[in-house]
Amino acid sequence: MRFRRQSFTATLGRHGRLDGLLALAIALGGVLPAVAAEWVARPLAEIAVYPEFRVQARVVPADEARLAAEVSGRVVRLPARVGEQVAQGAVVVELDASGYRIDVARAEAQVSLVANRIRLAQSQLAQSEALAARGFVSPEGLRIRQTELAVLRSEAQAARESLAAARLALARTGLRAPFAGVVKDRVASVGDLATPGTPLVTLTALGDPELRALVPVDQVPALRASKPELVVGEQTVSVTVKRVSPLVDRPSQAQEVVFLAEGMLPPGLAGEVRWRSPSPWLPASHLQQRGGKLGAYVERDGKPVFVPLPGAQTGRPAAVDWGLEARVVDAGRQALGLAPEGASK
Repeated sequence: MRFRRQSFTATLGRHGRLDGLLALAIALGGVLPAVAAEWVARPLAEIAVYPEFRVQARVVPADEARLAAEVSGRVVRLPARVGEQVAQGAVVVELDASGYRIDVARAEAQVSLVANRIRLAQSQLAQSEALAARGFVSPEGLRIRQTELAVLRSEAQAARESLAAARLALARTGLRAPFAGVVKDRVASVGDLATPGTPLVTLTALGDPELRALVPVDQVPALRASKPELVVGEQTVSVTVKRVSPLVDRPSQAQEVVFLAEGMLPPGLAGEVRWRSPSPWLPASHLQQRGGKLGAYVERDGKPVFVPLPGAQTGRPAAVDWGLEARVVDAGRQALGLAPEGASK
């Protein structure tokens, strides 16, 4: 009894074992050594794996400001405590404003003084113009009066600017929240002396936080095509990719990915973003090195053909684009390519 190797291979591929008739023939001493199969191919769909990827992720607030003093002064009040929410525009730090109120009053007095001098100069100019019309004041004397009035008007403008600066400095003795948020930290205490640039309070916004993670460049396409989830302890939240930074982090060769989450996530929350590859990968056990290249054997026209996989790494699954119907050599693959060509075929 003689069997063609191709039929025998197909039988092994379907059942993964010798059928009863063939086993009986071998037991009876049938002549089979020259035609015995040395490898078995199976569809990629039966052996493919879909690896799970994980990256650390964190929830970052849309805004976080470290409010610092803009003027010098002693801290007299800190209305909001750590953890308290404040509305936009609310005062979170008050500095001693006594000296700045004096500066405002002095500037207001200067504005009033110059205004009175302008009224006097206008009266004198009107009188000089009347006398000049009758020839009692020379043209030169009239020009002097006009110049004096112009100078006073310039002084008035400078006085108004000084008043505005004094009022601005007074306003800056009260630090206001630039956005609605929560007091994350209070660096200063009542009685501390603050100078311009001294950090006083850290404010964190609650609205529109972002979930961010660094994802290796080669995994970004699979992430976009998958259904990622955020895992925090025993809690799982579905997320979607909002945007991917076009910049690549040089040390890690990763891109920052921003996710949208279902529901509100508090800033500072950390967890793992997990996703499975939507495309099939070849198990690491099926990778072999032939001719200095990693790859796998695929059945083509009834014969095993070695297909290199650029980018494949030893001990790790490799992404393939062969289609789930592609037949991959399974049993007997380790011996292929190691014996003479005639023996492996």
